[in-house]
Amino acid sequence: MIIKDIKFLKNKLFPIIIIGSGPAGITIAKKLEENKINSLIIEAGDEKYQEASQENYRSKVIGDDISDLRYSRLRQLGGTSGHWGGWCKPIEKWNIEQWGLNYNEISNYENETCKILEINQNFKKAKLDKYFNQIEFRYSKVRFAEKYKDEIKKSKFINLVLNSQVTHFEGADQTIKNVVVTQNNKSYKIKSNFFILCGGGIENSRVLLWTNQKSIGLLKKDLPIGKFWMTHPWTLGGVGFLYKSKIKEILKDDFINYDGPMHISTSKELIDEKKILSGAIYMNAKEDTKFYKEIVKDFLCVAPDYGKKIARYLFKKDLKCGDIFMNLEEFPNANNRIELDKNELDNNGVPITNLYYKQSIDTLLSMKTILEELGKFFIKKDIGRVAIKENIENLSKYEHLGVHHHMGGTRIGENSKTSVVDKNLKVHFTKNLYVCGSSTFSTGGYTNPTYTIVQLSLRLAEHLANVKNLS
Repeated sequence: MIIKDIKFLKNKLFPIIIIGSGPAGITIAKKLEENKINSLIIEAGDEKYQEASQENYRSKVIGDDISDLRYSRLRQLGGTSGHWGGWCKPIEKWNIEQWGLNYNEISNYENETCKILEINQNFKKAKLDKYFNQIEFRYSKVRFAEKYKDEIKKSKFINLVLNSQVTHFEGADQTIKNVVVTQNNKSYKIKSNFFILCGGGIENSRVLLWTNQKSIGLLKKDLPIGKFWMTHPWTLGGVGFLYKSKIKEILKDDFINYDGPMHISTSKELIDEKKILSGAIYMNAKEDTKFYKEIVKDFLCVAPDYGKKIARYLFKKDLKCGDIFMNLEEFPNANNRIELDKNELDNNGVPITNLYYKQSIDTLLSMKTILEELGKFFIKKDIGRVAIKENIENLSKYEHLGVHHHMGGTRIGENSKTSVVDKNLKVHFTKNLYVCGSSTFSTGGYTNPTYTIVQLSLRLAEHLANVKNLS
């Protein structure tokens, strides 16, 4: 049921309140519905995108350049799934283990996750050599608002109120009593037994930070809220040359007709031996003859024998060349953090966020190492060559090419000095406050986060369904 006026909620008590209607929020509500548990979703935006509402996402970046934080996320029903890329892949086992979870606690939800995202299960993975795997991504066309809006309207167990921004929590004795919600410039307090914050990789930290200022003592003061913020550095790493007739002996079907993207990931052996971060490589073939000729000229000058070789492949139309894009995990650094601005407020009187962000030398070293080892692999198999981009070769700053994966800030862990939520996603030292979404990731891995977000959401909903005093 969609509730238009929040005033009608004044004297109601919902077992669970979910803040945010993105993939996490809707997945949790739908899973609770299966168990006939009532929930209320509070969404700050409207059914569709509204510029005036989106403006409340404005933020400042202090440090290195990164994508506009206002438009990398959507304030509307369905959240950022309204414009997400749709690329899906399970996170690697070693990432989950770094979070302090057993991998089965996540992988057990693979079938259900694939049904929600409407993708095929059983992701392919092939070992190319000791250091590299060929991997497969699946593409989901699901937009959570489009898929679930009508179901929510008809639901007896899911209630949704739009255009209502949760500003902070109130309570006492480590127990949340109510959320403070702003709608049409008026504030309301809504009670519940349990609260789940599903606002995304920036907004989750923002609400908790503002709660710390408005409700002093409700949350443990020294929790690292907003810290260890991460993204996926997406950058151009270099150029690759591949011989079609040879790569089909090495690579599997992912290199579609040998013209589509090639997806390769780092193996655990490479990560451990070289002490680097995990990453994925995407290579798209070019058909630009002029581009090829310039490359051949360069090789004829610096490596005549190899220049003649690639010229022969070009003449036979057997040469493929393409940009090598890299998607890496980022080292969790406490100094990369979300803080509240001390002067500027949004339209509802909540401080906007400041993102303090610096690129890491660990990331650059990982990029360079991966490209060097990829080049060695191409030479070893005689399937091509790799030319590393100068800024990465020299370990200078990499260029962010549209990074929209916000992670960390309310990370998972058992140590309250380095984490905000426990393994069940409950905020440390609170009795009834949970956080779900990419903000809980302790490490980012190299995979896009939405698939894992849905898995975590299913797991949390199942956990809450078994809580004795839920109702």
